[in-house]
Amino acid sequence: MRRHHIFMMAETEIFDLIIVGAGPAGIATAVESKRVGIQKVLLIEKGPRHSYSIEKLYTPGKRVDKVYLGQDIECEGSVCIVDGTRETVLKTMDQFIEEYGLEIIANTEVDHIEQVANDLFVITDLEKRQWRTRTVVIAIGVYGRPNKPNYPLPSSLKQNIWFDLSQNIPARSRVLIVGGGNTALEYAQYLYSDHQVTLCYRGKEFTKANEVNKKIVSDLEKNRHIEILLESNVVNICDRQQHPRIEVTFQDETRRQFDDILYAIGGTTPESFLKKVGVTLEGKHPTTSHAYESGIPGLYLAGDLVSGGKGTIVKAFNTGKTVVWDGLCQGQLECRIPIPR
Repeated sequence: MRRHHIFMMAETEIFDLIIVGAGPAGIATAVESKRVGIQKVLLIEKGPRHSYSIEKLYTPGKRVDKVYLGQDIECEGSVCIVDGTRETVLKTMDQFIEEYGLEIIANTEVDHIEQVANDLFVITDLEKRQWRTRTVVIAIGVYGRPNKPNYPLPSSLKQNIWFDLSQNIPARSRVLIVGGGNTALEYAQYLYSDHQVTLCYRGKEFTKANEVNKKIVSDLEKNRHIEILLESNVVNICDRQQHPRIEVTFQDETRRQFDDILYAIGGTTPESFLKKVGVTLEGKHPTTSHAYESGIPGLYLAGDLVSGGKGTIVKAFNTGKTVVWDGLCQGQLECRIPIPR
């Protein structure tokens, strides 16, 4: 269905379910909904494509396994993956979308969700477009926006400052990667072959990264493929107005020049958005029922939002199954038991 047709339909139709976020949890929720006969389902995605966080945060060719950080979890629903790569996961998601005819509106950021009646919500995006739905699932992940440093970033360096690898950093450039987690280390592994890479981290060691990534970057440093700066904190960057463009000042007052700088310092959680729509939080974590229903009847959460900070793709899939079978189908929407495959 074309984008403008969905907007036209939104003016007259009431959806059974709108899912905010078209990543693994959102897609799994939509698939499970279709499997039980819920037909009027729409996914709204902030990014340009489905699963954009995987595309953006995972380096090309990155291995993706069902077992992650020792969590060997079985798929409980209809959506699952096998061990593979970033690309095979994205292809699998493409296949589920095509098989179940999932409707997705991309490049659309939801601004507010309001319950206007017992079984009716109005969803409004940043452009003030609205959709009506009987139930809602928020599946937006935990990284709403990438963190930015606490020092100014010159606007003149917009083409030289990066927060992910969704676009290609020019080859052979001198790149400073700031960060010490798995994402930063994987960026270094991906870029070193055709870039001059320096990895900068404020800690004494990479405590947030897994052992595999730590060994790989250690070997790269030993073989002089990358440079690692530990206990090194960037305090300022400026535009040199000449090649190389960026001058970086460190806490010890030393200065270095780079062509590009890539930040991998985490992301902001969507706490403010959840509070805005009325979801109750305990600390940073939303409170939900066993079916991941919030305190607002008909408003559910899925994916990393309800995984306790230790999410995996399989866990995200399973939350979608739980939301549908243990939540939506228990009196809120009319469901039928699917015929086993």
